[in-house]
Amino acid sequence: MNNIKIDNQYKYRNFWIALVTLLLVISGVANIIISISHVPIFLQKFSNYYGNLFHHSIQIYSLLHRVVGFILILISYRLYKRMELAWIIVIVTISVSIALKLIRLHEFFSPIMFIEIFIMLVLIYYRDEFRRKSDNTSVKKAIIIGSGSILLMIIVSSIGFFAMNKEYRGLRTFYDAIIQSVKILFFMDVTTVSVSKIGERYLDMTILFNWIFVVCALFYILKPVVYDPIIKTKDRERVARLVSLYGENPMSYLAMEEDKKYFFGKSVDGVIAFAVVNDVATVCGDMICSDEDGGALLAEFMEFCRENHYSILFLNTTNRFMEIYKLMGFGSTKYGEDACFLLSEYNLAGGSVAKVRAAINHANKNGITVCEYRPNIKRDKDIEKEIQEVSDEWLQQKKGGELSFMMGSIGFDKPRDRRYFVARNANGKMLGFVVFNPYNSKKAYLAEVTRRRKDAPQGVMEKLIYDGFMALKEDGVIWGSMGLVPLANVKEDGDDTFTAKIFDYVYENLNQLYGFKTLHHAKKKYAPTDWQSRYIVYYPKTFTMNMAYAIVKVQNPKGLKGYAIDILKEKFKS
Repeated sequence: MNNIKIDNQYKYRNFWIALVTLLLVISGVANIIISISHVPIFLQKFSNYYGNLFHHSIQIYSLLHRVVGFILILISYRLYKRMELAWIIVIVTISVSIALKLIRLHEFFSPIMFIEIFIMLVLIYYRDEFRRKSDNTSVKKAIIIGSGSILLMIIVSSIGFFAMNKEYRGLRTFYDAIIQSVKILFFMDVTTVSVSKIGERYLDMTILFNWIFVVCALFYILKPVVYDPIIKTKDRERVARLVSLYGENPMSYLAMEEDKKYFFGKSVDGVIAFAVVNDVATVCGDMICSDEDGGALLAEFMEFCRENHYSILFLNTTNRFMEIYKLMGFGSTKYGEDACFLLSEYNLAGGSVAKVRAAINHANKNGITVCEYRPNIKRDKDIEKEIQEVSDEWLQQKKGGELSFMMGSIGFDKPRDRRYFVARNANGKMLGFVVFNPYNSKKAYLAEVTRRRKDAPQGVMEKLIYDGFMALKEDGVIWGSMGLVPLANVKEDGDDTFTAKIFDYVYENLNQLYGFKTLHHAKKKYAPTDWQSRYIVYYPKTFTMNMAYAIVKVQNPKGLKGYAIDILKEKFKS
């Protein structure tokens, strides 16, 4: 009940801040309209209506109104993103706007003024929501750009005015030119009368370039901090320890890959491995902690994400923490199924595994053998070079390049508990390899990296997988896994949500972009003893397009654009 209450409060805060952002844009537009000196013909009717409605006339070149309007519009998005500096700038700017209406224009009953007062009250009430910091490096750049541009513009415009003093009245000396530059840059005072079109154009260009510099500086100031901590060796060792203790998700081992950031529990012993994509904190697998600490770790992570205005997306989760996710207000959708093998029961008998059995028999007849390479016992640079050559050849054949985040690496820099199996032909040439990653305290292993040569004969990969599983079985490993089949049977659990329908449609109709069905059939032929459901879990509870983009982008560094280009290249080749 408390979590539902917190979730509702979060929705209310989002609603009010979204409303204030919209009103801020309206206020900015209104201030700009007030400042318009010459209204275009198609707006004259509107401007007259505006003047009659709000009982005041549109002021000619009202400088401060114009500045206020532009600032409010420019800064509205960053305010919505909970930027602390944006909150400060808006409070100051709105105060100036209200003061203008009360003192300069005497608009005591202007609806825009009351809107701005309402904005002020809401922002002050929700002050604690705006805690997202600006990037210190960007703030320094903004100061440099701002001060440097002001000095440069004063010098350049002063030289220009003095060189063209015949185009203006009242400019006799270089001192007059400097004074005029300061008036224009700081006050946009264009009272100096130009006597030619050239003079007018130079005034306009001077003001335009000055505002370009101002806007650039403003964007730098409001650039949010990207959570990118310096990850030390002891942090990775800490993650390795936690994975060894609590990593029951097949994805847990990937927490030690270089593309992850870490959120460590403050009050509990646990970690969440994630990356930030477009303000979505995208998590690899489940939380890595004990069952009893899951709620506390998730609450701390949610608070961290609220401070930074991140949505939360867990990818490829199991059922382990599902009740906690739901209690904390998360939504969930089935994301696919893992092909899992209870090794004590798995063998090549029966019709369901006939294709794999035939492929392995073919490999055996061709003299293909499988052996394990143990880099932790004895490193062999020649073997590792061969494995890398096979990997490079395999990657050249892929349309979308190498995936990341939810896919592991070969990991020769730190093999840890990985298991490496390689296949060779009768002449000793390496044909393929499989890297198995441990999970669930090494009671289970995932066939994480599976690669073979282009000209490898039939049965190489089947023999690698099966022989690898049997070797693990002999060492007491209970479960083997061939990993996720994305979007497989997403509606099987009775999920009739819009998200599930979209996933099901993609699975059934968009196999040209990614071979979901092909992958499903390839793993199904091994006859897994279990198909274990995997989920995406997200907060807020509504799945958004931003989250969908994060799923693609976090796994494919090239993004949708790069992936589409690769596919088009393949089409043209064929």
